[in-house]
Amino acid sequence: MAQLVGDDEIESLRIELAEIGRSLRSSFQRHTSSFRSISALSSVKDDVDDEYALQWAAIERLPTFERLRSSLFDENDGSKVDAQGKRIVDVTKLDALERNMFIDKLIKHIENDNLRLLHKQRKRIDK
Repeated sequence: MAQLVGDDEIESLRIELAEIGRSLRSSFQRHTSSFRSISALSSVKDDVDDEYALQWAAIERLPTFERLRSSLFDENDGSKVDAQGKRIVDVTKLDALERNMFIDKLIKHIENDNLRLLHKQRKRIDK
């Protein structure tokens, strides 16, 4: 046998729901503001990473022949050490010094990858 809920009970439930809603909103606002402050600190790094990803995406959209000849190079203007950008370069048009630096950097990168692989294998063996 169903009982009808009185007007007083409906009003008390409505007030209780309103209080819960206010509580949740204030809680979310606090967490959102703390998230914004954390994300603001990392937004500069994210912007650089996004730009880097966009440049690689532009290279990937090139025709195969041009894509194989293109690479991203560090762009140092000499004014700031941390202010490095990337520029798209056709590697077939590098002069001797730039070509030498490019090859040395590739070899160094490969050596570091090999060392990292050997260290990981050593850790697995030691376990």
